[in-house]
Amino acid sequence: MLFSEIHSALPHIDIKERWPLSPLCTLRAGGEAEFFAAPDSIEDMKEIFSFVMKKNCPVYIIGGGSNILFPDGLVEGVVISTANLNSIEWRTDLTADVDAGFKLPMLMKEIREKNLAGMEFAAGIPGTLGGALLGNAGAGGRGVCELLDYVVSVEADGEIKTLNHGDINYSYRKCSLADKKRVIVSARMTFRTAAPKDKDVLESFLLRRGSQPHGLHNAGCTFKNPEGYSAGKLLDECGCKNLSVGDAIVSDVHANFILNRGKATSADILELIKICAKKVYDSTGIKLEPEIKIFDPCFSVP
Repeated sequence: MLFSEIHSALPHIDIKERWPLSPLCTLRAGGEAEFFAAPDSIEDMKEIFSFVMKKNCPVYIIGGGSNILFPDGLVEGVVISTANLNSIEWRTDLTADVDAGFKLPMLMKEIREKNLAGMEFAAGIPGTLGGALLGNAGAGGRGVCELLDYVVSVEADGEIKTLNHGDINYSYRKCSLADKKRVIVSARMTFRTAAPKDKDVLESFLLRRGSQPHGLHNAGCTFKNPEGYSAGKLLDECGCKNLSVGDAIVSDVHANFILNRGKATSADILELIKICAKKVYDSTGIKLEPEIKIFDPCFSVP
């Protein structure tokens, strides 16, 4: 698809060519998007997403970029960001409509200021609501999807669809919203009035986040926890701490974190992911599944 074609069809939407992707990713690695757009309305999101899907062009949807990795070089197709869909509107004392691009730390701040609770498990989690919903982000056996009343999405054919809580299946780090190509644009969420014990719960989750690596670019946990195991513990026991490829290194604080010391390429990080997964598999027979969403169809772990 040529730039002239997409620009002619959607002249009112700001579409960039050869847009650098590393600044959009917390790992600060990856190449360039052939085309990039960050629509600032649901209508514009509907138009560009449905147009690209009709053209059978590769399309990648991103939010805060806190758990994604693009390959190096030119990424063909269109990268669409929800970052400009970032408002919140309170409907009642307990219920809010939250855009997909609204940042989780800002949502946590809103909740605390209103003396509400129910989302303490998300304390310290970066990124945006849309990405959190697709991966059912959370901790301690809890996940953000449990707070949903409904989700509003743009489907591949351009339909704006409402998916009620009962229509959505979710479990640890999984959500049926990710089962097909769609853009989550907003969600209605219901919280509850805070109780004294919620402050202690919040502090416990903040303490857990405080034990994780800080200071260098990373994408949070690299691998999901296999059922009955801690990925970090497995990686540590298999000698993965401080392993490195180029400027990518496994944290010496938490073995499930890969850090970018400054100039790591996507290839460096992907190779290190493979090395770590292979060490665990060779030692334990347990196959680790990446928690980072890797936009590279050629990548697979051992």
